Amino acid sequence: MTSPAPDGTRHGWRVGSIAGTPVFIARSWPVIAVLIIVVFGPALGRADRSPSYGYLVAAGYALLLLVSVLVHEAAHALAARARGHSVGRIVADVWGGHTVYDATRSTPATTAIVAVVGPVSNLALAVVAWALEAGVSNETASTLLLIVARANFLVGLFNLLPGLPLDGGQIVSAAVWRLTGRKGSGLVAAGWLGRGMAAATVLWFVGRPLMAGESIALFEVVWPVAIAFFLWQGATQAIRAGAIHDATAGPVDEVLDPVLLLPATTTLADVGRRGSGDAGPTWVVAADQGGWPFGLFDPAAAAEVPAPARATTPLGAVVTAQPVDWVVALGADAVLTDLVRVMSERSLPVVLVVDDTTRRVLGLATADRVNTVVGAALARRRRG
Repeated sequence: MTSPAPDGTRHGWRVGSIAGTPVFIARSWPVIAVLIIVVFGPALGRADRSPSYGYLVAAGYALLLLVSVLVHEAAHALAARARGHSVGRIVADVWGGHTVYDATRSTPATTAIVAVVGPVSNLALAVVAWALEAGVSNETASTLLLIVARANFLVGLFNLLPGLPLDGGQIVSAAVWRLTGRKGSGLVAAGWLGRGMAAATVLWFVGRPLMAGESIALFEVVWPVAIAFFLWQGATQAIRAGAIHDATAGPVDEVLDPVLLLPATTTLADVGRRGSGDAGPTWVVAADQGGWPFGLFDPAAAAEVPAPARATTPLGAVVTAQPVDWVVALGADAVLTDLVRVMSERSLPVVLVVDDTTRRVLGLATADRVNTVVGAALARRRRG
């Protein structure tokens, strides 16, 4: 597997941190900035100013919009942290932005709280911008503040619409989860509402004018269709995630293979003796001097060691090293969903699962084994 890329290259440009959470601007975000400058620049121009005036004002708006996005995502991050969850990163991208936090032990209440603070922060920014605009005399500053106020007001309201991937959809998902006791059902319900929002967006901004016999400029079609595409794509992912979540609501044990954890200094001869027998473990894992599991026994590499040398060759010489975060600690109440989420977020094809209290090794899971179990569960759901 490839090693994780540095933060500055994997998520974009790191521009700082908020309460210890790294903040990135994705390489896709400048696309929005350029669109704003190109589209709004001519409209913001003034006959009594230089030709570049409108474009400079539009560039200022693009910068303030980025600040608004980061405030929105920072609200999510701070709320998640306040509810006891670790936050991985904040990213501003072409679709606005997203915040990654560890939701392993989340609850419907936490999900709803983390979701609602984002659009509330935009509405608060709108109020602040309107208040500031009333007290400024500079025309350019007034124009920017009015644009920011209106944009944040609309973004706040839009994000409260009841369908995933919008924040309002998260609130609906949390409510259904609370009522049914099944997080997957909440995701599916909010996902279908999100698809409804996507269809309604196209009908309202494109279908309604056409049915009324009005002409529509190409630019007036592009934005609603792009937004609808974003909503439909996110809603579809939510529906799939909900189905997978319900299919993986069973115990983690279903995907765990037994493990023999041995010091890296153990000879191959000892490995063979200790791992022999029909009931022997499927996987052999090497641990360093401190007891940390760092590598998987490689049978192919071991097979190349001559028989006379097996009594002196250490296990550590024939293992495949694993990344530090391949060890996953899960609680007694953890389900397969939790493991799937961690493996996906960390891009790990193999994980060693330990008890988060005792640190006892529970077993080893591979992506192939997980996919097989999840696929079988989904097939059973479709037949049922």
